[in-house]
Amino acid sequence: MAERRCPVCGSELVTVYKTFEIDGKEKVKNVPVIMCPKCNISLVNTDLLINITERSELENKNEILEELKEAKTDEEIRNVLKQYKFQNHIREILNEKKLSYHWLAYVLDISSSYIRDIVKNNRAIKIKTALKIAYALEVDINKLYTLEKENKDTSKSAIYICKLTERDEKLKEELKKFDVKCYINDVLKEKGIQEIQLARRIGVSKQSMHKMISVTKENMTIETALKMSYALNVDINRIFTLE
Repeated sequence: MAERRCPVCGSELVTVYKTFEIDGKEKVKNVPVIMCPKCNISLVNTDLLINITERSELENKNEILEELKEAKTDEEIRNVLKQYKFQNHIREILNEKKLSYHWLAYVLDISSSYIRDIVKNNRAIKIKTALKIAYALEVDINKLYTLEKENKDTSKSAIYICKLTERDEKLKEELKKFDVKCYINDVLKEKGIQEIQLARRIGVSKQSMHKMISVTKENMTIETALKMSYALNVDINRIFTLE
């Protein structure tokens, strides 16, 4: 088993057994606690709180346990998401379809240099732009953007020269009319999950989550959107659409 180390001083952690007092009257004895003998600090986590609550005689014990176990699930999902990195596959799809940066920039009505930048530097762009790129390339957004444990090398690309057509002009005008629609609240309601739980799962504050959902949803990045879809166990197309 790998040694557990203190996040403050790096010393090996040990397990000690302590007595906890609840509401100033009830005592729970022999609770295993992980601590650093050098810093004399205890590492409190959800498992510890569940252990203490299970062994208590609190009147609202079951309600507290339910909330703590929900929080533990949220922590586990967040820890899994920490292992993954955002990856865009725009260059690969352009190569497959023998299309150029210039063509994509034209139909999206943005600069070629911007397209090159987001591809070369693997930037997580706004969800609205991400959806439009997927629409223009006629691919599912899940194929264009993924969460990977290791970033792939997509630096190799052919150079294509595309002659713009009338169809491209129509596509450009069509994309201008689209707006992104967010259905996070509907999914949260269906799943019986609260905003604060989703916030814990993707590692942001409750205030930031509320702002993302209610105010700045169009400015949310595709990376955050992918993490939300994973955290909620739904397809990203269920949460965001172009309409």
